[in-house]
This record gives sequence, C-alpha cells and structure tokens, in this order.
Amino acid sequence: MLAGGGVGAWLLGAFGGDVLDQKSVEDGVEQILHGAFGEGDVKNVSCPAHEPVKTGTTFDCTVTVAGQPKKVTVRVLNEQAQYEVGAPR
Repeated sequence: MLAGGGVGAWLLGAFGGDVLDQKSVEDGVEQILHGAFGEGDVKNVSCPAHEPVKTGTTFDCTVTVAGQPKKVTVRVLNEQAQYEVGAPR
C-alpha cells in the first residue's frame, strides 16, 4: 500500500533544481510514516542524495521503526517533486 506524500513534498521544498533535496525528502518520509501509517517511533531516516526530479524515479530510504531497521520505497510522481512513500518493510 502506498500513501501520498504529494503536496507535503512541494511545501517542504523537496527539490533544488533537477534533483530532490535529500534532507527535505528525509523529513517528508518521517512525517508520512507518522501521519499516514501511524508509526510513532520513527528515527534515522536516510535517503540517497541527488535523486532526479523525474516522473517514475524510485529509490529506497532506510529508517528505524520501533527499533527495527526497515526500508521504504519513494516514487516521484511528477516534475513538481511530489512523491509517494510506501509502507515500511
């Protein structure tokens, strides 16, 4: 199941030029895991740097949820740097 990060990504300034802003994406992933997935204990979100703002781009971020290492997949939805975040796995 995927939950939309959409507008939140744009409002957080998730892009700088033609690449996503790594810190903004990490903050957005944490917020989405809290809000959309109800995860209370989210720490150590780490996403790769220099991911392109290109529709369909996907990449994994690592995160600690309730003390357990997990991965989430982020998919760029459009050229406005809106993205969706998959459930932790």
